[in-house]
Amino acid sequence: MNQIITNNLQQIVGLGNPESKICIHLPNAPIVGELGYKIDDLVAINGNHWRKIFVIIAKLCSHNIDWKIFRSEQLINEVYISFENKLNEYATWQYICGKNHSQSFELCEDNQSWQTVNEEYDVKFHQTMTGQQILLTPYLDYRQFPNALIEEVKSYLSDS
Repeated sequence: MNQIITNNLQQIVGLGNPESKICIHLPNAPIVGELGYKIDDLVAINGNHWRKIFVIIAKLCSHNIDWKIFRSEQLINEVYISFENKLNEYATWQYICGKNHSQSFELCEDNQSWQTVNEEYDVKFHQTMTGQQILLTPYLDYRQFPNALIEEVKSYLSDS
């Protein structure tokens, strides 16, 4: 059920499965060409920056499967990547990536309802009244979101 979701102005607002239980919120959409929207096609069009983004998403979301296999075969079907400033109604897990991007969402500002996952990288976790679990994370770049942080976030989520 992977697809490119557009708004009335034909701007890309999402990529992947919009009814997925995992939603990754990013501030900018990749360029989607006539090649299609498989991961390798998107990387070919958009370059190394998007390759890194897909690798980090795969590492975060692949459970009980090698992240490389997940990235190539399952990511686009099992994850929704949203470029809108609103939570996805279907997703149980919502990763809002980038501090500036997270400020564009209407989120609970009560600091007591947010748990700190990692202070150095300012990763926070919140569970809503409806059971959605929201993570505020750095932008998906290796300098801001290194492998050690990926493992720490995955460990935190498996314990919660």
